[in-house]
Amino acid sequence: MPPPTAPELTNVCPHRRRGALQWRHALVLAFSALLAFAAPSVARAIQQQAPNSRVVLDLPPDYVPSPLFSGFQNETTGASYVILEAPAAEYDKMAQGFTAEELAKRGITDVTKGSLPRSDAHIYMRAKQTSEAGTYGKFFVLFRSADQTVLVSVNVPEHALSDGSVKVQDIEKVLATAKTTEKPAVRDLFELSYLGPFKEAGRIVGTSKVYTLDGRLEPERAGETRSAFMVAPSIDKRAVTEPEKQAVALLGSLPGFKDFKPGKPRAIRIGGLDGVEVEADAVDADDGRPIHLYQAMLLGTGGGYFRLIGIATPKDAPAITPEFPKIARSFSLLP
Repeated sequence: MPPPTAPELTNVCPHRRRGALQWRHALVLAFSALLAFAAPSVARAIQQQAPNSRVVLDLPPDYVPSPLFSGFQNETTGASYVILEAPAAEYDKMAQGFTAEELAKRGITDVTKGSLPRSDAHIYMRAKQTSEAGTYGKFFVLFRSADQTVLVSVNVPEHALSDGSVKVQDIEKVLATAKTTEKPAVRDLFELSYLGPFKEAGRIVGTSKVYTLDGRLEPERAGETRSAFMVAPSIDKRAVTEPEKQAVALLGSLPGFKDFKPGKPRAIRIGGLDGVEVEADAVDADDGRPIHLYQAMLLGTGGGYFRLIGIATPKDAPAITPEFPKIARSFSLLP
């Protein structure tokens, strides 16, 4: 399994700075950790559909659908392919962020643009990211189907690329096979028995969900930050060694905010899971409005965590801020 100090990814997926709320904030939840990756044997590849997703990849048989996110992982090595699906209209906006300059703002360097043997419009890029866990190679393919924009992301420890245990050409062969089917294979991991004023608005990366006051993912006005509640599992089941410290760091990593001022973390137990609850005040980096943030990070029994995040704008904060802990406490895992 990968080292427990693997870096958190908070701004991996480039997208328009003032895009819709779900793409600015929920992408963070889609890529909350880096995993190790093993070299695929494409000659033995079998076609697999990602859970809670319409995306299909040709993968080696030692890859299994992840129980935590839309994608696949190797249980022995911790390897993974992570999948994000967005509306077709988001392709141009997301593509604008795939430049060396934009990726550098997110700590991603050594960017190289390439191509894959695909017949559709796509962007393929390789890069590196260095953190306290080491240096990782990164591989992205962004493509558009008739009704979707799809991003497949792969993360590889740099030493595995250097010693040849992971071959770039094998990764590219897998990414070249990515395509979509008509229907997703839906499986819920959790439920919320109380939503207060919120309504379910949609899924992000399959297993993550977004809830808004009007039940819509897209705001009425482009670039508008709205109040929302989100639930997302971590990408893998690595152990959390310092829950309070990591909870504060994860909440502070939400993009689009500045002047982050967290309160004191509190120990909680919800749905049979221990966790940490923390609130914070911040400022919207785009319009300077004060924003109130809430997060309950619940630790999985076998490792990993679930993040329950509330975002309250000044207009909604008096009414919905007290609702965030109530919603969080209605969380339970499904069998």
